[in-house]
Amino acid sequence: MAQSKSVSAISDILLEEHQKTGNSEEDNNTNPETNRQEAYTVLSEKEKVFSIFIASLVTLLSPVSSDIYYPSLDLLSKDLHVSKTQMSLTITAFMVAQAVAPLLTASVSDLKGRRPVFASCLTIYVIVSVALALQSSFPALITLRCLQSLGSSGVSGISSATTADVITRAERGKYLVYTSLGFTIGPAIGPIIGGILVQYLGWRSIFWFLAILGGIILVLILGFLQETCRVIVGDGSVPPPRWNRPALALVRPKYRGSPNRQSLVTFQRRPGVFDSVRLAATKQFGFLILFSTFIMCGWNVILSCIPFLFESKYNFNALQVGLAFIPFAVGGLTARWTCGVWTDRNFKRHGRLAGVEIARNQQSRQMLLKIPLEKARIEIILPMAFLWFVWMIAYSWLMQYDVHVSVPLVVMFFLGNATAGTSNVLSMLIIDLHAHQPATAMAALNIVRYGGSAGAVAATLPLINAIGIGWTGTIFACMGLISSPTLWVVYTRGHDWRRSKENTEQE
Repeated sequence: MAQSKSVSAISDILLEEHQKTGNSEEDNNTNPETNRQEAYTVLSEKEKVFSIFIASLVTLLSPVSSDIYYPSLDLLSKDLHVSKTQMSLTITAFMVAQAVAPLLTASVSDLKGRRPVFASCLTIYVIVSVALALQSSFPALITLRCLQSLGSSGVSGISSATTADVITRAERGKYLVYTSLGFTIGPAIGPIIGGILVQYLGWRSIFWFLAILGGIILVLILGFLQETCRVIVGDGSVPPPRWNRPALALVRPKYRGSPNRQSLVTFQRRPGVFDSVRLAATKQFGFLILFSTFIMCGWNVILSCIPFLFESKYNFNALQVGLAFIPFAVGGLTARWTCGVWTDRNFKRHGRLAGVEIARNQQSRQMLLKIPLEKARIEIILPMAFLWFVWMIAYSWLMQYDVHVSVPLVVMFFLGNATAGTSNVLSMLIIDLHAHQPATAMAALNIVRYGGSAGAVAATLPLINAIGIGWTGTIFACMGLISSPTLWVVYTRGHDWRRSKENTEQE
């Protein structure tokens, strides 16, 4: 009954949103009463998909930069004369930088636009990747890897922000395949490319490859990607400054008619560097981020130990290690159908139960205040999280014993699906709840989960050496299971917290 009521509330909100302007993006400073019948964005479907796709290419850099490195760990430890445990510290350092980077870029992106941050971070990334290809010492490696992570991870959450700029909450599930493109494909192609390059060209070639890849994406950003930040362009009808437009007139946004400046998002207080930290400390975000962190820890524990486990147990070479990542990544890609489609359907189901019509490309602040977004998303997250727990333990104990290599590879497919599905919908909910500053919301998530993952990866090899991969995986899976009641707290209390906060801000 409670669930049905929540669903009804969601539907009511969606209908009101359809009747109101789709331009306010639930910002706490826009006027929801104006232009009620206007679309959320003036961009066509092709323009929306194109913008999301290019922005998602940027998210490819962080996972590829991380995962392309794994097949080279053994060779690097020999060439630089350091232990495997020391080499695992380079992974930890990379993840620490992943946690810090969004602090420096999120608020700037929400205030000044997506394109300037994309361009700045990618320029740094390309320069540092070249330096990595030329260095020959462990201190230089670990230092430059941190800087490379700053360049790639500083923009990792801005792709999701781009999606929030142009897509309503009722439709975000079906765009999951585009938004999460980098995070799902990266773990697949990164190790494969890394394995091929290391096997035939040596470890330096992986950094030359990353420099070229970063350069190509930088050109695409400067030449093709239009600004979507609602502070700058509103619903897309407000032209950005000329310096913040695509270089090629062929793809330059067409600004037809008069600009709808009422769709511009404004802030009562200027966004700051530590907004993400303050957001992560709030009770609703804190609960969601805590659970997401344990899922991410388990994800990175599995990925980081694949090279060592498959080399030692199955005598895989660098190329074969890279290929071993494919099932996990392909499973992640299929989350678009197992989670993305059902996320939108569940949202619409709530709408029908409430007697509310859900219209495409329309949403308003007042509608969203009525919808228990928390329930609509967590109803998808909980079953996927349970599957993650089951597959995490199954994979860990299969790797503990000498089973045929095909068995853990098959389980990795299902583990990848459950991991990506849980993580993606959690990220979607976090952006839903703070959509007027989506990059800041993602930064709050990344600060904690990447910081936690850094510690988890640092502890992985010592734990495996001490108690084995079976118990190591079980420990991380149980940490996720133990933290799952936080989702129930948000499920039952989250909507009330959100409405109470809104009422307080209006007083």
